[in-house]
Amino acid sequence: MKRIKYVYFYFLFLLYLIVGFFGDVPFISKGIYENLYNYMGLMLIPTLLFFVLYGFVFMIENKKRRLFWELRLYYLYAISFVVVYIFILSNLGINLTSALTFEIDADFIRNLINNCLFEYKIGYLPTYLLYEFVNLSLRFKQIPFHYFYYGLYGVGFFLFLLIIFGPLIRSMNRAKEKKRKERERIKAESKIREQIEIKKKLEKGEKVSTIKAENRVEKKNSSSLKKMRKVQTGVGTRVGEEMEKSGMVLQKTVTLEDE
Repeated sequence: MKRIKYVYFYFLFLLYLIVGFFGDVPFISKGIYENLYNYMGLMLIPTLLFFVLYGFVFMIENKKRRLFWELRLYYLYAISFVVVYIFILSNLGINLTSALTFEIDADFIRNLINNCLFEYKIGYLPTYLLYEFVNLSLRFKQIPFHYFYYGLYGVGFFLFLLIIFGPLIRSMNRAKEKKRKERERIKAESKIREQIEIKKKLEKGEKVSTIKAENRVEKKNSSSLKKMRKVQTGVGTRVGEEMEKSGMVLQKTVTLEDE
């Protein structure tokens, strides 16, 4: 929520600056816009678009996704400068073929600055960057100019590849990561199933051993009961026989006494 609040203030500030460019607003002088236009010229358009889009990128809460789109935004901003520079150099007669034999002189530098500032009005800062880029071949005389010119194309093409194929590579990495997690999940589930099966077998073995032990105890108890019954039966038989014998003796004694 704090991030969204900051973005709201950010967009309000941008809107305040845009309104101030077309009308009078407090706390902002018209001289600020004149200085911005002098330094950035028509490159204010991609710069303003960059800051607007950056506000939307800043709203992304996921750090990896925010960094991903933030880099793409920087790449687009850099490509806008590369395209403008290639367009200006081509209008000065430099292309992929003529760059091989092109030599920089004072007239070319003067025409370059005049076209950048007065014809195409890209501002002081972009003009200075282009001047320093062209001037590299004068500082490093052992390196021909066409290397730097082709390098400009190479930078633009490389940034274009990063913008276009970056999401494709990201989706491929996501698919690989998803497959890896799926394999790990399957392995974890198989291990859990194996553990459950082992536990069931152990529980089944314990039940079987418990039943066998109970059967042995029951057999012992039943054999003990049988023995006790036999003993009790034997004792009862002997007692009955003794009682019968004693009864016969008593009967004879009584008979003798009667006589």
